[in-house]
Amino acid sequence: MNSLADKFVSQLTRLTPFGKRVDDPLTSIKAATRWVENLPIGDAFKCQQVIFHALKRFNDNSAQYTKDRLAIFMLLDEKSRDLQDTLVHQYLRNPRMSRVQESRLWHAVYDQYWEIARGYHTFVLHLTHETNRNQTDKVVPPITLRAIRTFGQLLKWRAIRYLPAGEKFWLRLHNLYRIAETGGFHRQPQRAYAEDASDCSCETAHLHILMLNLANSGTLYPKQLDLLDRWLPSWHGMLQLDSDFDPDIHNFVVDLSADHGPRRVRKPEPDKPLRFWTTSALQQKLQAIQTALQQGNTPAQQELTENARTTESLELLEHLQCQWSSLATREQRRAPRESIKRLVDVTHGLNAIVNQIKAINTPARVSPYGTGLNYNEADDVHVYGFITERTRERVSHMRVPAIAASPDVERWVMHDESECGYGAIVESRDKDWLHVGALVGIKPHEASTWQIGVVRRLSRVNDDTSSVGIETLAEIPTLAMLHATSTLGHAVNGHNNGSASQPHACLWLASSSGDSVIIDPVHFMPGQIFQVHDMPERKFIALGNPIERSIGWMRATSEPVSS
Repeated sequence: MNSLADKFVSQLTRLTPFGKRVDDPLTSIKAATRWVENLPIGDAFKCQQVIFHALKRFNDNSAQYTKDRLAIFMLLDEKSRDLQDTLVHQYLRNPRMSRVQESRLWHAVYDQYWEIARGYHTFVLHLTHETNRNQTDKVVPPITLRAIRTFGQLLKWRAIRYLPAGEKFWLRLHNLYRIAETGGFHRQPQRAYAEDASDCSCETAHLHILMLNLANSGTLYPKQLDLLDRWLPSWHGMLQLDSDFDPDIHNFVVDLSADHGPRRVRKPEPDKPLRFWTTSALQQKLQAIQTALQQGNTPAQQELTENARTTESLELLEHLQCQWSSLATREQRRAPRESIKRLVDVTHGLNAIVNQIKAINTPARVSPYGTGLNYNEADDVHVYGFITERTRERVSHMRVPAIAASPDVERWVMHDESECGYGAIVESRDKDWLHVGALVGIKPHEASTWQIGVVRRLSRVNDDTSSVGIETLAEIPTLAMLHATSTLGHAVNGHNNGSASQPHACLWLASSSGDSVIIDPVHFMPGQIFQVHDMPERKFIALGNPIERSIGWMRATSEPVSS
């Protein structure tokens, strides 16, 4: 039963739409159109925020669900799309933006999607429960499709920040799809927006979100998530949801009554509203695209968007084939994982790793609580997984405070370990650098040499902590100085250096399968020749093909060149 206050607010809302004065420009579709067209367009962020606040005010004071009010809401949504796309583009193009700017842009994009999803969801629920729906039946399918797609964007943008799905997000999404099924329009082709390149249905939109979720296990960069989001529409025709399970065909399932996403089929429960699908046709398509790219075709020729690069496309395609494979053929863990509690020093970024390797011959590092980790500290780590305040206080009274450790080095407690890396749950509120692809240096407390690691998996446990998976490289890094040579006679594959420049440090990784170097990407040019110093013998190398790159670092092959 509504409270007296709620009834009072409802009456005020009927008298004054949107909880504003009677001359509010959003009281009619005509006034709203004129208001939107007169908005300043010079600043995309400010303009988007004006529409966002109008949407929020609309949702906060919504008490009527008339056709006119729905038309006003749809107009605000449509007019904000170009502004939203501009902010999305700014966010994805600037991975090195400050934390303040990143938070500002992310919240602007996410909050806008939330208000749009919230509004459409409310209208769909209201209209589908009306007793007389003859006049509203035509509008239900398009707004249901818009609601499904917008909830998908919310899940995508949470994944971009490595956040788990919000509470009841999946339930709301599944409920929208069940409304489409009940209404019989779940496979009805339609254009959610006039500018869409192709038709879509509620089923394909739902599957699109499910496939994007399956692909992301906390291992994709934001740009990869966005790229996959743009690839998926061309593959919609190879996917279809079925209510009857065929063990010889289906390999994925989603429970429409559960607040979680899709899973691989194991033992389906017949009393639940399950929907099944297969990815066999799509797997064949991915393999064909991969083969074509390896043979020299461009991503655009394979309908992978104009701005996709071949290298990143091949990497993402390989990942998708693993993530979308059946239970029997899915990628297995390369090495068994063992639960541990181990103190490990961690530094991040190429420059910090270089500095730590430079200092490796200095006296042994000390504990922040004294000169070395004593028995009490080590015992705390094994028992509790961290150093207790009691032990810290005891140690501080027993010792003279030591010189502070390097500010570039953090101490993590690793929770699991394998031959290929570590897993940890760490405090991440102030770790702006922590993202998939981050380069880290790792040194167990008892070790004397640094290893190179790359953050491969990241998921936010809550606002303060994150679960991190780090792959460690088998090669032990050696610090070397690269001196660009100005000798015009040196050339590799038709490339040569123009003039000499200041030397710069790199991490040399020697391997029986071929040497490689980790350098700052600004110094990379295919075929560029360097003279290597600080190695057992000076030699000339040429930079070969990139092996991997991320923000602030690149690993490339090293090809010997005769002096």
